[in-house]
Amino acid sequence: MPAAYLDENGDWVKQCSTCKEVQPVAQYYNQTPGASPDGYKPRCRECTKAKYREENARRAKKRRQQTNKLDKIHVDWIREQKGKLSTRATAKAFSKRFFNMKINNSTVSRIFNNIIHTVPDGEDTMSIYDLLEGASDFSGSVEEYIESKDEKKIKF
Repeated sequence: MPAAYLDENGDWVKQCSTCKEVQPVAQYYNQTPGASPDGYKPRCRECTKAKYREENARRAKKRRQQTNKLDKIHVDWIREQKGKLSTRATAKAFSKRFFNMKINNSTVSRIFNNIIHTVPDGEDTMSIYDLLEGASDFSGSVEEYIESKDEKKIKF
């Protein structure tokens, strides 16, 4: 870890420990007092930012891998627990039953109240693709056809 020194022009400069460039001390972040002899971090600002960008990208990727979407099996199991267990107990039992997944109490509550993962009423539901295919056979405009269908029965 090279310390800051005066160059031939009389300016304080320091060599970065990562990129090995000699730069003015203004290009370095301050270090905690007593941690370094010159009071500056060993890496320049650009190398420090690059290091943190890399770490944040790695952590974000790991977070994305940990997020699990609920399958029909999970949602059905949660619905079975309604009336048997409380919301909090269901979330705890869920993480024990499906050991690699965790779920928030609020998610369980929203499933219990049919706010998310709702079950459509009846067998006459249609996908958006069926809706568009039917619209092509309709004699009127596409907008009129879509408005004539019940929005609650369309699965997106």
